[in-house]
Amino acid sequence: MPTRRYVNFLLKDLHLLTAIKLSPLYTNSENGLFRDLYALLSHYINFSIDDHTGLQLSQEESRQIHNADLAKLQRTAFKHFKDKLTILALANYGSIGQRDELASHVAELEDGGVVELCRLLGLRTEYPQKVVMSVDRAFLTEAILLCHEKRKTFQEQAKELPILPNQDTLFESSLLRNEYYDGSGPLAIPKLNLQYLTVGDFLWRSFILYRCEAFFAIRRDIEDSLHRLAPKLSHPSMTTQFHGFSKMALLIARPSYVSALFRFG
Repeated sequence: MPTRRYVNFLLKDLHLLTAIKLSPLYTNSENGLFRDLYALLSHYINFSIDDHTGLQLSQEESRQIHNADLAKLQRTAFKHFKDKLTILALANYGSIGQRDELASHVAELEDGGVVELCRLLGLRTEYPQKVVMSVDRAFLTEAILLCHEKRKTFQEQAKELPILPNQDTLFESSLLRNEYYDGSGPLAIPKLNLQYLTVGDFLWRSFILYRCEAFFAIRRDIEDSLHRLAPKLSHPSMTTQFHGFSKMALLIARPSYVSALFRFG
């Protein structure tokens, strides 16, 4: 916590997440691991905790803090940009908390107006000359969006994660990437060590890791059963026939009414 108290403020002030998200490395479709690492970094930078006291914030407290940021944005828009941001100043929090909706309001401003809005909100608009950073309209707009968009707390994220696997979750790229880990680089998964932000952080990490381990075991069971069944495509009927046997697999007569072809004991 003493490290986070100062470093996290610095990372937010430097718009680190904005710089990463707009970088060519992030936008390259082949860098899935890099995007997963960005998501993990974003999760902990915006973790629902008081950086000064170390107390975990409830969902209501997190909502109040976000609403206070939106209220400051609306007051600034109404006072200094009344002609172009009147709708933003009068909109409800649920509306302007959405990324697309907020981006449409900011688009009404000229380049100088976006810079002035960032300055009035206390957001950094320039860097030292030694720092090679292109602070243009797109960069500042993204910085505004990241600071004011509605984010789900880790409790809400955990509730939305499925605990039972399906054909999509079993073969997520992040899970497959972790399966073939060779130790040459980092993994985009939370680590279990001796330091945790809160008890909720420990429970969230444990849930994510347990889910990855369970899905890995289920996928391995499916692959093993398919190998033992020895499926082959017969010609000319173009039907699949199984020349092997696996006691962990059960042939289903009407697969349209179930979600999988195999049932495991």
